[in-house]
Amino acid sequence: MAKVKQLTAWVESKPGELGRIAAALGKAQVNISAVTCWSAGSEGPVHLLVTSPSKAKKVLQELGVRVTEEEVLRVTLPDKPGVLGEVGVRLGAGNINIEYAYASVPTGGKKADLVLSVSDVVGASKALRGI
Repeated sequence: MAKVKQLTAWVESKPGELGRIAAALGKAQVNISAVTCWSAGSEGPVHLLVTSPSKAKKVLQELGVRVTEEEVLRVTLPDKPGVLGEVGVRLGAGNINIEYAYASVPTGGKKADLVLSVSDVVGASKALRGI
């Protein structure tokens, strides 16, 4: 489990925005290891975990994109039934709110990376030790 810096690019909700920012990051040799996005009216957040947050932030700002930074947890979990439930129960027992989460498992994979934005990163790290 690791505390990591997540960048959020706040983009206009219109076709091509994800492509525009992802292409610019690729051109700058910044790899995206996790992404989630959605539309929220006229503007939408694109949450990114990248190989070089400082470089990515500069690239995005040069595109005229508003960028924020958040500390999130990246937890590697076994891909088996009940594990996400255990995460939720442990965090709930620690009175830690999950603000949002995103994850994916490759087909045939044995592990998943879960990205969690939580109300207490340090407390969540402690609560999830040993999973």
